Amino acid sequence: MTDHDLTNLRRKRRYIHRQLDRYEPLVTRLRASLAETEAGIAAIAPELNLPPRRYAPNPHFARGELPRLALAILRDAGRPLSTREIAVRALARKGVTLPDRRTMKMARVRVQQAFARFVARGIARNVGSARAGKRELI
Repeated sequence: MTDHDLTNLRRKRRYIHRQLDRYEPLVTRLRASLAETEAGIAAIAPELNLPPRRYAPNPHFARGELPRLALAILRDAGRPLSTREIAVRALARKGVTLPDRRTMKMARVRVQQAFARFVARGIARNVGSARAGKRELI
């Protein structure tokens, strides 16, 4: 590692410390505001359970990637496929050959949601019904 690299890293470290100093008061105010809001909700409806809201990013697909993959999979197949088949193939393309139940369900639900939008936009249609239903491109 050269002196130039070390200088850049130290400069970056100073910059990050300045950013932390800048945003920590804002985070403190937001946490206090959230606590006041939750206290107000608890005063009005004490029986209401407020679970913490946490965003967990999808570990396998980037934003908008799964719908694009689903369309590509249908184009490659050339025939109608079930939501499960599309989800399995999409996960396989991302290197997940043996998905666990949670991953499989998440992928299936996201594919279903994507195809609901595709059907509404006239890009795809449902063939069959219920469990025997498949998806195909128009």
